[in-house]
Amino acid sequence: MNTLNRLCTTTAFVAALMATSPSWADVTAEQVWSDWQDMIESTGAKVTYDSAADDGILTINDLVVTVDEAPKTDIRLGAVVLQETGDGSVQVLLPASGPIIIETGSEKATLEQRNTGFSLIVSGTAGDLTYRYAATEISLALTEYRKDDIRREGLKAQVALNDLSGMLHGRTTGLRQLEQDFTLGKLAYMIDLTHPEKEISFTSEGSITNLQSDVNVAIPENIKTLTMAEAMDNGLIMKGNIGYNDIAARFTYSENEDKITGSGESGSGDIRMSLQKGDNTVVEASESISFGPIRLRVDGDVADNDMFNARFALDQLGGRLDMGLPENIESFSSGYGETSMADLMNAGFRVGVNLNYDNLDGAVSFVRGGEAGSISAISDMLDFGFSLSREMLRVSSASKGTEFNLETVDLPIGAIRLVVAQTLQDFRLPLKTTPDPQPFVYHEEIRDLAISDNLWAMFDPDAQIPRTAITYVLNVSGLGNWLVDPFAPEFDTPGNTKGELHRLTLHELLLRGAGVELTGAGDFTFNNDDLDSYDGIPAPKGDLELKLTGGNQILDTLVKIGVLSDEDALGFRMALGLFTLKGDGDDTIVSHIEANGKGDLLANGKRLK
Repeated sequence: MNTLNRLCTTTAFVAALMATSPSWADVTAEQVWSDWQDMIESTGAKVTYDSAADDGILTINDLVVTVDEAPKTDIRLGAVVLQETGDGSVQVLLPASGPIIIETGSEKATLEQRNTGFSLIVSGTAGDLTYRYAATEISLALTEYRKDDIRREGLKAQVALNDLSGMLHGRTTGLRQLEQDFTLGKLAYMIDLTHPEKEISFTSEGSITNLQSDVNVAIPENIKTLTMAEAMDNGLIMKGNIGYNDIAARFTYSENEDKITGSGESGSGDIRMSLQKGDNTVVEASESISFGPIRLRVDGDVADNDMFNARFALDQLGGRLDMGLPENIESFSSGYGETSMADLMNAGFRVGVNLNYDNLDGAVSFVRGGEAGSISAISDMLDFGFSLSREMLRVSSASKGTEFNLETVDLPIGAIRLVVAQTLQDFRLPLKTTPDPQPFVYHEEIRDLAISDNLWAMFDPDAQIPRTAITYVLNVSGLGNWLVDPFAPEFDTPGNTKGELHRLTLHELLLRGAGVELTGAGDFTFNNDDLDSYDGIPAPKGDLELKLTGGNQILDTLVKIGVLSDEDALGFRMALGLFTLKGDGDDTIVSHIEANGKGDLLANGKRLK
C-alpha cells in the first residue's frame, strides 16, 4: 500500500478518533483506552505508546499504530489525554495542533492536524455508552513528503471539516450495537501536485456542504468464527444513510503546453444502504441513490492547436440495487466454478437493479488536425430495470425525448441527427419448470423516430419517399412452461424438448413510416399433443388480422428510384395477392389468417395448408 493510500487511511482514522470513537467503552479513562486498543487491534494493526495516570487523568504519549501488511507502515499520532470528569463521564482531549507521521517503506509523510472547539464526552454505564462530539474545525495538512530520505517539493494537500457534531450510542449485549447521528457543515479539500523538474502539475479543490449521516449496526461479538448464516441468526444487521446539500469540485492539469480543466457539482444527494436477515434468504442487501442536479464540464487545449470541450448535465439521477443471497453463500464463493447456476438460484439468489434519470444533456466538441467535430445527446427521461430470480427474468426500459447529433469530417455524408419521441421495452420470461403454463411478455416500442435528410438521401436523393417519422410497436404475450430447467446443464443437450408453448397473443403490431402502415392483432392457442401437423411445432388454433396501407405506392417508388426492379415488384405483388384482399380505402389490403386446430391454415377462407 503506497503512502497516498496510507494518507487516506490516516485521515479516516484521525477523524474517527476525534469524532466517532468506538461504542463499547466503560466510564473510566483506563477502560476507555483499553477498549480503543481492542478496536484498533481488531483491524490487525498494533498499538505502542507511553502512558501516565494521575488522579483520573490518563495521558497517552508517543502513540504509534503499526500495520504489518507489506510494506510495513507506522502511523505516529502524538498524544491523547483521557480525563475523568467526576460525574461518571470521560472527556477526551487532543492538542490544538500537532504532527502525524506516516512511514511506509522508503516513503515518509508528515501531516499537521489542527482542531478548534473540539469536544468529546463519553457517558453512560458499562456496556451502554453515549459519545457526544463536536468541533468548530478539524483539519489535516500535508507539510512534508520524503522518498529515500529526499524531500520532494511541490506537494500540498489539505482536508478540513467544519461545524462537526454528532452522537454515538453503543451497547454490548452479546451484540455490539451502534447507533450514530452525524452532521457536518462543510468538508473542503485542496490538492496541489507540481513536479519540480518537469512541467507537470495537478491542482484540485472542492467541498461538500451539510453532510448528514445516521447508522444502525449490530455485530455479533464472535463474528470472526461465524458463517454468514450464523451471523445473521445471531443478529447481524447494518443500516445507514448519507445525505448532503451540494458537492462542488474543480481541477487543472497541465503538462508542457497541454492544459485540461474541469469542474463538477451536484445538488442534494442521498445514499441508503441496508444488510439484514430476510424471510427466505439469509441476507437481504439493498442500496439506493438519489442525486441532482448534476453538472460536469471538462475543457482541454492540447498540442498542435487541438482542443476539446465536454459538458454533461442531469436534473436527477436515481437508482436502486436489491439482492438476496443464499444462506450457504460461503460454499458458493469458495467453489463457484463447480456450482451450477441452477444450484445458486435454487438456494435463493436474486438481484434487482433500477436506474433512472431526468433531463440528460451532454455534448462533446473538438478540433483535431484543424478539423472540427461534435457529438451531443439529450433525453427527457430514462427508466431502466433488471431483475433476476428463480421464478422470473425481467428487463424493462422507457425513454422520452431522445436526440442524438454527430458531426465530424470522418463522415462523408455530413452531420447525422436522430430523434426518438418515445421508446419502451418490457421483457418477462419465467425461469422455473412448472406443470402449469406461466405468462411471458415481449413488448417493444419505438415511436416517432426521425432521421436527418442526408441519411434518407443515401438511397433516395430526390426525396421520392415520404420522409415521415418511423414508428414500430410489437406487443406480444403468452403462456408457456419449461420442461427442462433453463439453468441446468442438460438444457443445452441437443434434441430434447425444452418447453411447451400454450398461448400466444399479438396485442399490437404497428409499423409506420415512409408512407406505409402495417397493423395487426391476433390470438392463438397451441396443442402440444399434436406435433405432426406442423412438423414438430404444436398445432395452433386462432386467427390473425393484418392490414397494410400504402404498399403499392412504396413498391412503385422503390422501382422509380432504382432500389427494386419491375420484376421484383411484381413478385412482391403476386405473393401478397395469395393471402390478401382489397380493403377499405385507397391502396389498402387486409388479410385474415386462421388456424383451425385441425392442421389447416387458411387466408381469407382459402386454404394455404
